[in-house]
Amino acid sequence: MADDSRTLDLNEFLKRHLYVKNWMNYREQSYTKQELVQLAELAQELFRSESSLASISPPCTIVGDIHGQYQDLVRLLNMRCPKVETKKKVMTGFSANRFVFLGDYVDRGSHSIECISLVFALKIVYPQSYVLLRGNHETRAINFAYGFREELMNKLGEVDGAEVWEKFNEAFSWMPLACLVGARILCMHGGLSPDLQSLDDIRKVSCLSQAASHEVFQIKRPIVDVATVRLAQDLLWADPTSDQMMIAVHEEPLYSKNLIRGLSCTFNESAVRDTCKRLNIQLIVRAHQMIPEGFKFFADKRLITIFSAPRYMNETDVSIQ
Repeated sequence: MADDSRTLDLNEFLKRHLYVKNWMNYREQSYTKQELVQLAELAQELFRSESSLASISPPCTIVGDIHGQYQDLVRLLNMRCPKVETKKKVMTGFSANRFVFLGDYVDRGSHSIECISLVFALKIVYPQSYVLLRGNHETRAINFAYGFREELMNKLGEVDGAEVWEKFNEAFSWMPLACLVGARILCMHGGLSPDLQSLDDIRKVSCLSQAASHEVFQIKRPIVDVATVRLAQDLLWADPTSDQMMIAVHEEPLYSKNLIRGLSCTFNESAVRDTCKRLNIQLIVRAHQMIPEGFKFFADKRLITIFSAPRYMNETDVSIQ
């Protein structure tokens, strides 16, 4: 752990994350508790000012799961951002392109802290150029179990690491759940939901009370436990599935229980076609599943799953942005 007297200098912070001199010998960035806490608080403040349904104009780059693969994240940013010539050297213009990240920045990979710190810093410095959506790994129960918390505690010590983990999860609970690109492309981490009847449903993040009165309550962020809001859970967890996998033999259902994950739902091609027509959108872009080829179309190319972590768990050779 570095000297804890160091406070957050965002320009220096971005520079040291984006310009690594020697990747062959790279091990890790050094952090102080103070700068990570400040970073999480600044990001949270931005997320609180945004709608649950973010929006951005095309053209933009849409990025799938990162999962702690820091070098691949920096490589992707350098590939997609134009070079800017200055008097002294050629630099990358990280504000010149627009990005939509679909979530799952942390866990599984070995550099979750670097990945989430870098995208948070980019969002803070260039808020109009970067949209950061919440993935299912940006929830407490998941990133407690799959590496992020342990990585923080190993780097900062048990007490400080646990406190920083809490701060990041507070920020996660305010993140947008979906993004509309140019009013015609809907992006989310997981998938569709039977509760998604209009785009306003995401903006309001409403859910039906379990009370006998069936009164509708507006659930406001922060959403600490996405299981309490079915729409939020589905946007983070749902998966597409073929009709043959749907649990029904009579009329075709649009949604079914997600038996593989044990929560949320699966949706078939009819659900995609129905949602695109009802919401007046052309394409749905989601992540959440490891795709060996990096991308996979569904429902006559009305939906695409993208995965941006190459060689993930030594299983994929390619990825797509």
